Amino acid sequence: MESRRLDLTDTVPGQDILAAAKGGGISFVGRLFEYTTRFAFSIIVARTIGAEQFGLYTLGVTVTEITSMIALLGLQTGMVRFIPIALRQRDEGRVWGIIQVGATIPALLSLLLFGTIFLSADPIAAQVFHESRLAPVLRLVCLAIPLDALNFVAFSVIQSFKQLKYSVLANQIVAPLAKLALTIGLLVIGLGTLGIVAAHVAASAIGLALLIYFANRLFPLNRPLRAGKRNTGELLRFSLPAHMAWVINAVRGSLETMVLGFMGLTTGVGVYTAALRLSAVGNMFYFSIASISAPIITDLYSRGESVRLEQLYQTTTKWLITFNFPLFLTFVIFAVPLISIFGADFAAGATGLIILASGTLVNTGTGVGATVIDMTGHTRLNFGNSVFLMITAVSLDLLLIPRWGVIGAAIASALPTFLVNLLCLLEVFVLLRILPYNWSIFKPIIAGLVAAGITYLVSQRLTLLPLGQLAVGATILWGVYALVITLLGFSEEDRLVLNGVRARLNLDKLLNWRFVQ
Repeated sequence: MESRRLDLTDTVPGQDILAAAKGGGISFVGRLFEYTTRFAFSIIVARTIGAEQFGLYTLGVTVTEITSMIALLGLQTGMVRFIPIALRQRDEGRVWGIIQVGATIPALLSLLLFGTIFLSADPIAAQVFHESRLAPVLRLVCLAIPLDALNFVAFSVIQSFKQLKYSVLANQIVAPLAKLALTIGLLVIGLGTLGIVAAHVAASAIGLALLIYFANRLFPLNRPLRAGKRNTGELLRFSLPAHMAWVINAVRGSLETMVLGFMGLTTGVGVYTAALRLSAVGNMFYFSIASISAPIITDLYSRGESVRLEQLYQTTTKWLITFNFPLFLTFVIFAVPLISIFGADFAAGATGLIILASGTLVNTGTGVGATVIDMTGHTRLNFGNSVFLMITAVSLDLLLIPRWGVIGAAIASALPTFLVNLLCLLEVFVLLRILPYNWSIFKPIIAGLVAAGITYLVSQRLTLLPLGQLAVGATILWGVYALVITLLGFSEEDRLVLNGVRARLNLDKLLNWRFVQ
């Protein structure tokens, strides 16, 4: 069986925009499906076991996710950096060597960390989180540590080949569905929180098995180990600074959850997690675009294509704002009915949801600057940004959470995100002299403000139950937004992508219209 070889030397104008749109679109659809499935999972679990037990489950999974990140040593970033270069040079031996190093080290380290947490579950639960009921959860959920670490490795191989459809199928469709189905089944037979944790571990194993299968299709793994050209030192020198930034960001993403847990506020963990789950939808498109853009940025930068790199940077930023601004407005206008979906005891998280949504808007609205910094070889700079982010976040957590609980946690999450993203924007400009904005970003802003104004006026005249008001109001908001965006017109890059979608779906036979005459 021959390995799949991708020619990354393309010079067709607009091809990188189409590649980002196609890959990002596929990834986004997958993430949307995953989010919907996990949202249903969260509602079922929260309503079944309550905010406190939901908090215990969240703490256990959070510890596992952070630990699996530590085991990677940043090698997933190094793989995405060096595999596309080796593919362009058609050097299969080098690709095989990168995969060997990228898989072996995390596998060994993750097993060591699994054993440590398994044996130390009781003191961790009692002395760190002040909650002895967490111990059995930790002992079971830590089985996912090596599974999650290797999942990242297999995903990095697939990402390097720009074939995110395989990751979408494994991680965003099959694994979440398996987790939801297993959770429902185990709850029905009365296993409670431990049943939910068991479903989480089983779904991780299923997702990993599929990813390895797809990675093997792209690059057959049944080849002699000695055929690999291993340059462990080069890979680690690039990866370790990125690893520190990655771990800090991973801890950062869960920091408020952990601090709430450290202070024994288990119910607060559940409420904050519900708000976080809602606001996280804004990051789905961002992660999709960043994932597919990473190898494209590496390729454009290595070829000196600065104009095309700036075009990609600006176009993806505009897409991110176009998606996230109306989403942010939805969270602001309908915060209470949205958070109450999880149950009446979660309604206290409405203000936190608005604050978190603000942080997400800034994170996505400043573009994929951190990815640009990493993929152009400035990983140490991102490490410095992450250290600054962590110091700021920890300081705010310790200052605000004891005073204001969930609201303090939301502020401590959003404010450092705002500062670091502005810093990334400035750094990319200083390094590469490119900015993520052009005049077209005003179109989604204008459309959003018009849609929000109309939605607010209509909502004042509605006398519906909260969920009914949410359904009607959100339909008006997004409908008006889409209409105004269309009336304001599409840019050349948008028309390029939309015509590609039209051709792909064969819409000329269904509708008598074109975006490009």
